[in-house]
Amino acid sequence: ILVLLRLSTAEHPKRAQPDPDLEPLIGPDRAPLRFVAGVGDSRAYLLRDNKIDQLTIDHSLAQALVEAGTITPEEAKEHRFKNVLWKYLGSKEVGEGPDVKTLFVRPGDRILLCSDGLCGVVADERVAQGMLEHQETQSCAEALCQLALDLGSRDNVSCIVIDVVEG
Repeated sequence: ILVLLRLSTAEHPKRAQPDPDLEPLIGPDRAPLRFVAGVGDSRAYLLRDNKIDQLTIDHSLAQALVEAGTITPEEAKEHRFKNVLWKYLGSKEVGEGPDVKTLFVRPGDRILLCSDGLCGVVADERVAQGMLEHQETQSCAEALCQLALDLGSRDNVSCIVIDVVEG
């Protein structure tokens, strides 16, 4: 489960002027503040300046082993517990809430929200390539889903592509 939230005081219906108390929440160069929240093994990515960054962390047992230093990130990709989740919607561990990351976006950024049906079979570099090849968001999302299916994904494949624009 992924959520992309935004904070924009000027757009709040009860507040015509930005709230000075929220000024520290505006990023460098007045970049809008966004929050990415995730739980489970769906992912959010940021494509900026032709470079892709994974914004969320999988809540799989394999990832927990990586964080504990037991296995490497490369070993986690093929580990037998890569699809076994320890934190997911409905688990008692989610009572701690989802992982939330602060993100300052700027025009030209592209954000991908996707299920593990995509990120489980398509390497990040190939995801970035697909995001760069398709300018229109809908065709980009469809192409990424088709790529995952062509590579043999056996899980549900869902993609949402968001372009950050001026204004």
